[in-house]
Amino acid sequence: MRESGWELHARSGRAVLVRDTDHEVDPGRLRLPDSLVDALHEWAHVADAASSPETADADRELISKRGRQLAVRLAAETGGQIGYLDPLSGRLDQIGRPRPAHPTQHRHPVPAPADEPTPWGPGLFVSAIIAAITTVILVVVTRGLADVSAILATVVNLAVAAGFAPSIWLGRRIAVWRWVAYGTAAGIVLAWLALLLSLLGDPPPPL
Repeated sequence: MRESGWELHARSGRAVLVRDTDHEVDPGRLRLPDSLVDALHEWAHVADAASSPETADADRELISKRGRQLAVRLAAETGGQIGYLDPLSGRLDQIGRPRPAHPTQHRHPVPAPADEPTPWGPGLFVSAIIAAITTVILVVVTRGLADVSAILATVVNLAVAAGFAPSIWLGRRIAVWRWVAYGTAAGIVLAWLALLLSLLGDPPPPL
């Protein structure tokens, strides 16, 4: 939904979008998130129940504030300006900014911000520390378990790698956490190499 000029009203316990005073649309018929449509109708239902004079001023203020918050979300979804008619006070406010009629006619387009330089030095330092910690912990734990059962040690190593894999995969694109993800992945690989080398270097058991 990329239209502007709508007004948010609450009528008979239902939220409606009104345009040109005679064009009334249920929000559920537009391409809006289901959660927003449900929240709009819930707000309209509460506002209708609170229209009696016995409703406390504090409750009326909360209902008005909730409606304004939903109007802000609605303006963000539509990409334009939304009129918000307070069902309790009758006040009409404009929420959001109207879209320019001809956005292609700007003489001086705003340049895109330049990409920030990658902090290789601090990032690799963090990765190295995380890799060292991960390697030491895995090697110490695995060798301790290997004294009990080699199969148990192998299973624990595979479980640790499988547990970290989703976090490493997701964190590789996050500016700060990617260095932690790189260090963790490197630490797991280094620990496996160290354990394999230790197995090759161990003397064969006596006959």
